[in-house]
Amino acid sequence: MAEDPPADTPPPPAPPPDTNPHPDRTPATSRKSRWARPARACRRRVAGLVAAARRLWARLAPAARRLTAQLALTARRLWRWLLTVARTVDTAAKQGPAPPPPQDPIERREPAGPITVFARGYVFTFGIRADLTWRSQGLRPDQLAWYAHYFQPQATQRLAGIAADLARTVAPHRAGELEAQLQRVLGQQEPWPYARGGQQVTCRPEAWVQLDERVRQTLQPYWERVIALDCRHEEFLRRARYAEQLNQRWSAILADQPDADAPKAVRDELARARERTLSEQRAAARWSGELLRQRHTGPETEPEVSG
Repeated sequence: MAEDPPADTPPPPAPPPDTNPHPDRTPATSRKSRWARPARACRRRVAGLVAAARRLWARLAPAARRLTAQLALTARRLWRWLLTVARTVDTAAKQGPAPPPPQDPIERREPAGPITVFARGYVFTFGIRADLTWRSQGLRPDQLAWYAHYFQPQATQRLAGIAADLARTVAPHRAGELEAQLQRVLGQQEPWPYARGGQQVTCRPEAWVQLDERVRQTLQPYWERVIALDCRHEEFLRRARYAEQLNQRWSAILADQPDADAPKAVRDELARARERTLSEQRAAARWSGELLRQRHTGPETEPEVSG
């Protein structure tokens, strides 16, 4: 027989009340549904921002590429300029300080054509080779070059007139004499002034004289003989000097020979040898001196040739 429960046993506890208003939904499902709408709104905003950024980049990309290319070109130019400056500074440092530029520009020119003047007798001529030096103050080199080109015919004509006046009294074969006279006259003159448009320039001429080609051909055989005679004269002079030196050596050798204990015949022979050597030495000395005097004097009628 089953036993009855004791009378003093307490009743079982009551179950807790149900707090879920929707008994068909779980707590996890309710949390997901609560955040779904904000998540979808956030994704839509992010997608809109990404699309806007892409549209902005599409519009700005060409301008950005052009700006990048321009910056790269500017950077390359700046780099080349810096390299040029660095090389210039390095070269200047190696070469030292540059010389100061001249205060006044100088222009050197030669006459456009030959200057020909008649010699004495008006048969043969002299050729004048000139160099004109132009100077001015306050002009640039290109301006001075223009003035030199403009006044050069006048300066050439003036130089030709001076040379013609001097050449009328000079023989055709004495170009050296005419050159000395012409250079002396030009050296005594002040620089020739020329002015145009309120600007003044000066010209300093220099001149050299050349023989007529016909006179040169005529004088060529003469100077060939003169050169040959000069070489022959130089040969004689060397022989005279050599003979003088040789006789001096023999005189010294004979003077050192003792003749006190030698026989009389040997002493007489040594005395004659000393006397003959001394006489030959004096003759060689006279010959050498005469050759030197002839060389310095020269023939009085030899023509002067220059150029």
